[in-house]
Amino acid sequence: MNEQHRFWQRALRMLSLGVPSEKVSSVSENERHTFQQEVWVRTLLKEQQKKHIDMNTHLEHIPFIIIDTETTGFSPQHGDEIFSIAAAKTRNGQLNDFYFRLIRPEKEIPEHISQLTGIRMEDVQSAPRLKEEMKHFLSFISDGLIIGYHIGHDLSFMNHFLWTNYRTKWTGRFLEMQQVMEMIHRPVLFPTLDEALHHYDIPCEKRHTADGDVRAMVELWKRMLEDLKQKQIETLYDLYTALSVMPR
Repeated sequence: MNEQHRFWQRALRMLSLGVPSEKVSSVSENERHTFQQEVWVRTLLKEQQKKHIDMNTHLEHIPFIIIDTETTGFSPQHGDEIFSIAAAKTRNGQLNDFYFRLIRPEKEIPEHISQLTGIRMEDVQSAPRLKEEMKHFLSFISDGLIIGYHIGHDLSFMNHFLWTNYRTKWTGRFLEMQQVMEMIHRPVLFPTLDEALHHYDIPCEKRHTADGDVRAMVELWKRMLEDLKQKQIETLYDLYTALSVMPR
């Protein structure tokens, strides 16, 4: 059953229960917008699944998209939310396009998070809700392989939102930058982004902000690509193979 069919079923059901037609119309308009948005998101994610990157593609030719989010806590299942999101399109280590948005969460940003990020509720009062902005973010990241430091955190929030609102999830390829960093420099460990940046003497002027961290990671990824090439890890297949033999 398609979304339009569901919409009309609900409208007819409301009329049969005696709901005035003008109220059905107003609800219908809102639902129609919701259905259109849901269809758009689902279609975009399905199209993204078809954009396979050949495993023999050289790393310098792959569009890597670096992402980062700032959140009100660590658990989307317990009501924590995204309030800042950024992404950078790169190819061969070069920045090609940049995306950044503040997001207005449903709940207050905790004081300790504001102290860490420098972002307070007054800074996001005029910002869009995540539901308004997610389609723009998904469109931005849909044509590449996404990477980030501790990217599991970002993906958990993104997928929780997508599943809650659209009963779908991000299924595209992604790489954990920490694993790549530790594979390059093993047996040295780099549990934090700060330690990885320090290794290459990369400054981060706006640490713990989504846009500041992404810009720093663009330079970090550029240096990592240079080291991967020196190790003769040149294709996506080479990279996955090298990561697969790392000790867990």
